[in-house]
Amino acid sequence: MRLEFTCSQCKIQNKFKPVTATRVDLQMKIGDEVAVTCKYCNKEDKKHINRIDAVVDNRKILLAFIISAIVIIVLMSFYGLIAFAMIAIPFGVWVQEGKSTHYFNSYKIRRK
Repeated sequence: MRLEFTCSQCKIQNKFKPVTATRVDLQMKIGDEVAVTCKYCNKEDKKHINRIDAVVDNRKILLAFIISAIVIIVLMSFYGLIAFAMIAIPFGVWVQEGKSTHYFNSYKIRRK
């Protein structure tokens, strides 16, 4: 999971660094509003933490797929078809990423 915000001027997604598991943890770290700077147009803006969204980090899924493929190739010579059970690793990572993203995005902080 990674956090992103949308620039109000150029409408491009930007990464947001302090990654936390929940929006409440993010509020405790940074407060209700945070000053952000767009990486593309350099516009400085203040965003409420409800405007910061979690998205699935596809790099983790790709890494799990590569590791799974390597493990399958190594185990194939020793255990045969049982090694294909390792294909469940990327699917497990994908499901976990989806759940954590949904958990972060489903909770909103009340505005004051």
